[in-house]
Amino acid sequence: MAAFAVAMAPGSAQAITWDHGPLYDGGRAAAAYFEENGDHVKVCDTKSDGKKAWVNVYDHMTGKFLYSLTDTTNDGKCSYRHASDGGVYNLPENHDIGFSVSKEPSDNTDSEYYVYFNDH
Repeated sequence: MAAFAVAMAPGSAQAITWDHGPLYDGGRAAAAYFEENGDHVKVCDTKSDGKKAWVNVYDHMTGKFLYSLTDTTNDGKCSYRHASDGGVYNLPENHDIGFSVSKEPSDNTDSEYYVYFNDH
């Protein structure tokens, strides 16, 4: 039972088939992924440049900012959030969800914006 608890801990990679991604910033230094079933969001730093990979998540239909997720180093590990984390991480169903993918917030020259309908 303990092994199961460790395998399902928040932030773990889990066996997720990503609906959308990789969603890159313009410089391909940050990559985000979105799986509608369970509202899984992942961001990965893909370039060793000393800057964080960053994804801002929005309810595109209302324009409401929901949350940010960052990954600080290009070490093969990524940062994750899921609906099971509760609150803003449980994304609204039947809404367009926006993802702004960039490096640190002060470096938005290469940011890219993606929109997907969350119907799961």
